[in-house]
Amino acid sequence: MNCTWQAGKDEPRDTQYFLYWKKSRYDDATECELYIKDGNGRNTGCVFQNVTIGTEKAYFLVNGSRMGALIHFYETCLYLHEIEKLMPPSNITVSCDEIKHDCIIHWQRPQISHSDRDKCFKYELNIKHKVRVFSSPAFQINVVLNLPGNSYTFPRPHMRKTYVLKMRAAGSYCIVSPNWGEWSAPVVFGK
Repeated sequence: MNCTWQAGKDEPRDTQYFLYWKKSRYDDATECELYIKDGNGRNTGCVFQNVTIGTEKAYFLVNGSRMGALIHFYETCLYLHEIEKLMPPSNITVSCDEIKHDCIIHWQRPQISHSDRDKCFKYELNIKHKVRVFSSPAFQINVVLNLPGNSYTFPRPHMRKTYVLKMRAAGSYCIVSPNWGEWSAPVVFGK
C-alpha cells in the first residue's frame, strides 16, 4: 500500500511527518515501514508491505514536528477497497479460428487479497487495428463486459488485419473498487 501527502505550504523545511495506521479501531497502530522523502529529506509518503484488505475501515494518522514542537495532526478513516487501484488482468491470450472468423480472448482476473471470485470483476477491452503510418484511420472497438467469466469471443470483421488488445478491470458485485484499474500491456494478434 502506497500513501502520499503534501507538506504544509507554510511549514518550515525542518518539519517532519510520520504516518500511522491500524486495520481496525481495536488494533494497535503501526508506523510506516518505508518512508518516501522529498528533496528536503521530509517524509511525504509511505510504503506498507503485505497489506490485506478487509471489510472494516482502516484508520490513518499523520502527525509531525518542527524544531522540537508538535504540529497539527491529520486523521481519517476509510475503506481500503474503495481506494484500491486494481492491477490489469494477467495471462491474456488470444486464439483465432480462421474458419469461424473469430478469436477467443482468455485472461485471469486481477489478484487481490480480499476476494478470489471471478464474479467480482467487470472488464473493458480496447481492440484496435494495427495500422501503418500512412494508411486510413485505425478501426477501434471498446467492449465493457459485465458478465462473470474470463473469456470473450471477438468476431473479426477483417481476417487479414493485425489487432492490438488492451484490457483493464473494475470491481462489480463485491467489495472491490468500482474504479477502472490500470491497462494491460498490449497484446498483438491476427495476421
